[in-house]
Amino acid sequence: MKKKKLANRIIVSAIIIFIIMLGINSFLMFYNSKETVQAAVGEQTMSAAKNMLNYMDIEKYEELVNNPEENDIYWELREELNELRGKAGVLYAYTYFVPEEGQKVKFLVDGMPVDDKENAASLGEESGATTYEHLKRAMDKGGYYSDVLSSEYGEFVSGFVPIQNKEGKIIGFLGVDIDASYVKDITSDIAKDVLPSMVGIFLVIILIALVLMFYYINSSLKPLDYLTKSSEQLAEGDLKGAKAVISEVQLKSDNEITAFTKAFSNTIDSLSATFEVVHEKTDNLGQVVMDMNDASGQVGHSSTAIAESMNGIAASSKQQKGSNDEVMLAMNEMAVGIQRLADTTNAMAESSNEMTALVESGVKNSEEVIDQIQNVESSVVRTSEHVREMGEKFTAISEMVGVITSIADQTNLLALNAAIEAARAGEAGKGFAVVADEVRKLAELSRGSADEIHKQLQLFMHIADRALKEMDMSTAEVKAGSLAVATIGEKLSGILLSVEQVNEQVQDDSAVIEQMSASAQQILASTEQMNHLVTNTMERTQHVASSTTVQVEIVERLNAVVKHLEETSREVEKEIEKFTL
Repeated sequence: MKKKKLANRIIVSAIIIFIIMLGINSFLMFYNSKETVQAAVGEQTMSAAKNMLNYMDIEKYEELVNNPEENDIYWELREELNELRGKAGVLYAYTYFVPEEGQKVKFLVDGMPVDDKENAASLGEESGATTYEHLKRAMDKGGYYSDVLSSEYGEFVSGFVPIQNKEGKIIGFLGVDIDASYVKDITSDIAKDVLPSMVGIFLVIILIALVLMFYYINSSLKPLDYLTKSSEQLAEGDLKGAKAVISEVQLKSDNEITAFTKAFSNTIDSLSATFEVVHEKTDNLGQVVMDMNDASGQVGHSSTAIAESMNGIAASSKQQKGSNDEVMLAMNEMAVGIQRLADTTNAMAESSNEMTALVESGVKNSEEVIDQIQNVESSVVRTSEHVREMGEKFTAISEMVGVITSIADQTNLLALNAAIEAARAGEAGKGFAVVADEVRKLAELSRGSADEIHKQLQLFMHIADRALKEMDMSTAEVKAGSLAVATIGEKLSGILLSVEQVNEQVQDDSAVIEQMSASAQQILASTEQMNHLVTNTMERTQHVASSTTVQVEIVERLNAVVKHLEETSREVEKEIEKFTL
């Protein structure tokens, strides 16, 4: 079976990857162009709807929502919406009631001409295309436009914006439809004009990249052929031939294959040098094995004699250790008794010290508590003064809020007078009427904010009065607590004096017993040291006796190993002769 070259497989994989990338790139370009055009049309729809909303009579729409009848207001608004539709250049304009969740969307005013009764939707008629979810998105985001939709009249995009009254409450929705038939044409033009050029450029780049990649890969992988031949000769034992083949490799670049080639060449050189050294050493191995065999026999005889002498010394050491153990046991019992008495006295001394420390800590803590209570009392008094000052500031702010309320009322009156004068001026005063209306709204908003601030200031003043009463009660309780803690501190001082006297007596008794225990420990330590020396002597003697026995066994095993080594050296010589150096 013919082997496939690694370079060819790499090139085929690269071609497949480039083709996949070309397809993905073409699809993404076509898709993004279509989405971009649709987004532009959608933004145009939203802009037209918001612009029309600025010219709609919101107050009349609110009146129609509250009293939904096809009266004069309805026909006036329908004519107005039709006029705005024509000026904005949209296909269709219409308004909806605010639907309840889960209910059908109903028309409020249709923007078709007044005499078009066949295509216009009547007041309260349910919409077949728009749903509650569409208007919910417009409500949440301040506007919403759909994807490109198709109908018997062509392709279009629908946009919806909420209609809000002066208080910001949504009273309905304005919807507009804009012609989107040119979206498909623009996308098709991009596919015809731009995509072929991009694909052609990409194909040229791919072709150049593949040629350069093919040349580079073949040049980089060429040393692998020499490595294959060299490794085959190395497997056959021909080190000299493998070395000759690897020397023919020409390394032009510095990469992983170059590093592997150098490492393989160094490996062959190391193997050749190693086999030469091994060949030289195996010639002398036979004589060394014979010398080791003679020496191991002499060591075996000497080890047997030493083992018999050490066993006798170990028996004598064992008898001496028995006598020392009996003396050691008696001394240990006496030392244990004295140590128990010392431990009991030390425990009493420690308990006394702990009690003294606890009483001293109690006295100190009581003094700190008194200081802290006095600090708390001062802090409560200062806080009470600050709260009173804050109440006075709240009163001043309340007076300022009254001034703001008066100014807002006067501004509202001025705005009303300005609106009356603008109405008298007729068409020339429309712009001024809008300004007067905005001023009136700001005045009403300022008065509402001032009333809310006045309510909050009244609430803050009530809270400040309650805080002053609570602080007065806290001051009285803090003073009573301070007197109680002072009494406890005096009693703890008396207890501390008695505990210190008892502690001095316990410390004196503990020192005497500690001295007795130290003397007993010195005697016991000397006895233990002597017994330890005897034990070490006996253990070392037994260890030496055991070691000599083990040494005899080791020498016997050494003789067997030497014989096995002699046989192995002969086999190694036969294997080395197979390699050509």
